[in-house]
Amino acid sequence: MSKRQRGLWATVLTFVVTLLLDPGYAFAETRALLVGSWQFQSKLIMDLAGPENDLTAMETLIRGQGAQDVTVLRNEGVSRTTVETALHALGLRSKPGDWIFLYYTGHGALAEAAVKGTRDGDTDQFLPLPGFDPDVQDPERFIVDKDFYTWLSLYVPRGVQVLMMADTCHSGTLHRSVDPRVRGMAPRLTLGARNVELAARPAPRFASVLAGGDAAAPAGATRDDLPNLFYISAARDDQIAWENALPVEGAPTRGFLTWSFEQGLTTPRPDGQGMAADQNGDGSLSIGELGSYLNVQVRMLSGQRQESNTIIPPGREGQGLFATVPPPPAPPAPPPLPGLYVADVKARASVTGDYPWRILTDGQGADFVWDARAQAMLRRTGDVVAQNVKTAAQVRGVIDKWAALEALRPMLSEQAARLMVGPQDNGARYPAGAPVTLALAQTQVASGPRYATVFNIAADGTVQRLYPVAEQDKDGQLAPGQSLPVLESQVIPPYGADHVVALVTPQPPQDFRLLLRTVENQRASARLVAPIRELLAKSGGQASLTIGELYTGN
Repeated sequence: MSKRQRGLWATVLTFVVTLLLDPGYAFAETRALLVGSWQFQSKLIMDLAGPENDLTAMETLIRGQGAQDVTVLRNEGVSRTTVETALHALGLRSKPGDWIFLYYTGHGALAEAAVKGTRDGDTDQFLPLPGFDPDVQDPERFIVDKDFYTWLSLYVPRGVQVLMMADTCHSGTLHRSVDPRVRGMAPRLTLGARNVELAARPAPRFASVLAGGDAAAPAGATRDDLPNLFYISAARDDQIAWENALPVEGAPTRGFLTWSFEQGLTTPRPDGQGMAADQNGDGSLSIGELGSYLNVQVRMLSGQRQESNTIIPPGREGQGLFATVPPPPAPPAPPPLPGLYVADVKARASVTGDYPWRILTDGQGADFVWDARAQAMLRRTGDVVAQNVKTAAQVRGVIDKWAALEALRPMLSEQAARLMVGPQDNGARYPAGAPVTLALAQTQVASGPRYATVFNIAADGTVQRLYPVAEQDKDGQLAPGQSLPVLESQVIPPYGADHVVALVTPQPPQDFRLLLRTVENQRASARLVAPIRELLAKSGGQASLTIGELYTGN
């Protein structure tokens, strides 16, 4: 054997030994514990429609990602013991380099913390399981967030990465109520504002699987004690998580977070490649990218009522997820026609015919409700999205606008820039004449200049240019790290829902800006979708599309 051959074999042997010794290579596995509750056998806790569909979708998704070790618990099979036992068994089977996907879908609630003044605050988030009764307090019927953290600290080896996702509520405040004329939106919140004090919970059932035994893990762990835990919640602590029929014809009821996660891993980016959640297009999905993608999707789907929250251990935003690029998608099907419900017979006749919508016989599952007597258009999220709607042409303007927004929603990317509407909190309703501020902030420092283009789509579908429009705007150029100067305005008609769209690109989009000038003050938002998709596809992951929703009227 020549010296060169010996060197080659030495290199091959070194590589093979590395594979055998480094669990982060090809032998890493993805495992999952999927838990769902939707039938609660309780007079106080309403049953849900979405978790059954969520659980099925997540099992299909995680198996499609190559997971073979998947445990699924549902309804009567869900208790403290079954969940803890399954997680312990999963930890025993896991090795450093593996991923565990821990998922729960169902109701969430708050209780008084047994120990106050800790890092977790004075309340405990908990999952009421089937059969939960706040007056009986059977520990088998509920799990507190701290239980999960303690079990993870005891039962999962430190080198195993955990993605925990909870599609539940965390508390119960709202910016806007859901209009009762719209049916379908349901909260994943139980017990309302009732003050719950949970009974004492049993200690962990099993000994630690970690090297060093029980002493290696805290008995009452918090999320901060777990450097291998990546946590995604469906809503902030001051919000309700919702479920509803999703924007696909015939789609079942789903949780917004779960559906967004599924879409992010299974649908392509605007260029038709890879995963939608891989916003920089590098072929891999980081936790930071996933969190940014889910946040903007959940906000748009819920009408700004809900904002997902991703908690990442310090310095690990770039951690790659287990997700792999899906196979090329089938040719896209034509988008479904939205369902329109009109109670007034005469008004219904005026919008029946050759229009881009389906007339429904009742309001259940309607995408839009036209209350002709009140001259109001409502959307599936329970909001009045347009007022003073009197004619079929005006109805069409509103529906065409939302079709354009729905086409843009999968392309949203806020990893590099985000548009914020102020001064009120996101999702608030602004009365007539109220001041409004628009702030576009770059969230990442780009290697070169970026160019901002901002326009509004009014409640009736009218397109209005906002930036750049004056000579001092200097072609909309933003220096690295620079934010757009705050734009100030006030609420004027038409009232309902305005959508301010901000496009940030590596080069000034002159052709697109010319199109904006051409369609200004027209109900022509549909004409903007394809050019935006083309700009994003050509940017190589360097562009951002962000939308700020503004609900107006009394």
